[in-house]
Amino acid sequence: MTRNAFAMPPLFRSLAARLAPVFLVFVLLSATAPAQAQLAIIRDAEIEAMVADFAAPLLRAAGMPRTPRIVIVNERRFNAFVTEEGDIYVNYGTVLESPTPAALKAVLAHEIGHLAGGHVARLREQMDIRARVQAITMFMGIGAIAAASGSGSSDVSHMATAMIMASQSASMNSLMAYRQGEESAADAAALRILQAAGQTPRGLVDTLTILLQNQVQRAGASGYLSSHPLAQDRLQQVEAAARQSPYWSRGDSRADIQALDMAKAKLAGFLEGTATVANRYPNSDGSLAARYARVIAAYKAGGGISALQIMPSLISSAPSNPYLRELHGQMLYELGRPGEALAPLRRAVDLAPDATLIRILYGQALVGAGGAANLNEAVLQLKRSAVAEPRNVRIHLLLSQAYGGLGMAGHASLSAAEAALWRGDEPTARGLARQAQGQLPQGTPEWLRAGDILAMN
Repeated sequence: MTRNAFAMPPLFRSLAARLAPVFLVFVLLSATAPAQAQLAIIRDAEIEAMVADFAAPLLRAAGMPRTPRIVIVNERRFNAFVTEEGDIYVNYGTVLESPTPAALKAVLAHEIGHLAGGHVARLREQMDIRARVQAITMFMGIGAIAAASGSGSSDVSHMATAMIMASQSASMNSLMAYRQGEESAADAAALRILQAAGQTPRGLVDTLTILLQNQVQRAGASGYLSSHPLAQDRLQQVEAAARQSPYWSRGDSRADIQALDMAKAKLAGFLEGTATVANRYPNSDGSLAARYARVIAAYKAGGGISALQIMPSLISSAPSNPYLRELHGQMLYELGRPGEALAPLRRAVDLAPDATLIRILYGQALVGAGGAANLNEAVLQLKRSAVAEPRNVRIHLLLSQAYGGLGMAGHASLSAAEAALWRGDEPTARGLARQAQGQLPQGTPEWLRAGDILAMN
């Protein structure tokens, strides 16, 4: 894998253009997010595991009927939101700026409160209602303007224009008031969820305090503030209730603090500037997180060989940490040494068997190393990964490469068809499925799956 035209590490290359490594993979995802934007998503086993661990007791306490996906967005602003599909999106800046694990948990509890309260669906209803009312008012206004233009009456025209503008302003004010109510309801839900989970609510107060300070400093420029309206009385209400919790003084666990520190270090190392990393993690800081950030920043800046030399001492400081070994394997793979990457990645998989993203990277290194034994092992690892993430395009592309290396043309064509299907290229998927059926024994599960793809509309 080569560096792209922007001289960034291979992990930042577009999904459509490559088989990217696991760490911090960016893809474009269409979501029902604010402004209906296309979102750049960060995939990383370590950060996803931390957020899932933080959210698990909160989801249980909320009694959610389904476990939402929690997605990390490549956006520096402090922000989080939920979608109509019932998923939670958290900007990486929220992770970086959360002063404590309790603060990040409070953000998650607040968004879970929105989901549990059905706020997204009701907001859609409110927006639809207001849009219809505004459309009717505008129609009446336009009709009045048309009538005025025919009669030569400027007074009527001015009145109609004022009516249109007033309806728009009233509709927006009404919607914002509704949003204020929903945010307050989510705050109350977050307090209940944190209480039921035995978590301190101090993080919610800290988060609202930070956001209120940002509101004053930036005059509402923050993306979070535009979608999460704040007011002094709202903060006061939350703090008054939070201080009544028996868990108010409960501190964060050492494990949670370490997990957040390492996640911040990784994000800073890969996504913040070298100068920022140097200021935040000076050489005088000998903590594991600081060393982690510095070695990643050095690697990102092109110092791959020196970063590799540091990795063994970093791993020896936390030998049971699978993500350090994952990073070591990623470096070796991206530096063109896939055979050497196998040992650290195999150990990372052993230490974190449920980390699908690490397993995918291990499968990719096996494909890169080549040879029948490695390719057969790659098929096993990637097929297991596909059970966890059946729509992951990269898994199917890697499987196609592995099968091709083993001379299994029909399986390779079918895997390529799966990849095309899940990236939305149905014509290519059907063409490859037709090719696969011609190469596979009739009636086998693979032949039947190719038929399923052909039958899709």
